[in-house]
Amino acid sequence: MNEQAPEVPAQMAGPEEERKPVVFAVRIDPVLREQIEGLRGITEQSVNDVGVEALNDWVTKTLGDEAISQKAMAELDAEEQRLQERRAAIAGILGQAATATETSEEVTAGRRGRQGQARPRS
Repeated sequence: MNEQAPEVPAQMAGPEEERKPVVFAVRIDPVLREQIEGLRGITEQSVNDVGVEALNDWVTKTLGDEAISQKAMAELDAEEQRLQERRAAIAGILGQAATATETSEEVTAGRRGRQGQARPRS
């Protein structure tokens, strides 16, 4: 599959910002292509419109799948654990002890409130 990255990531673009479409090419079986061409001729939809509709339906279906949600949360939990371990290792290298009371939520909340500010040394 070929994919070109947009100038503004979809997740970061605000509702008022216009996002440029990107090219997303897929390889399909020739028989499926013939079926698509025949049906899109009847429906008068472009190949692009058919592809966008199919991908939107797939994303909607996948996002509604509980197993996918659980897998995503497990991956987030594992990443959070890796980051906590890395933070502790760096703190150990710097000779600082990571406190048990400083949870990841406190760290995240503290960083949001201090964006652009230097972090005071302990």
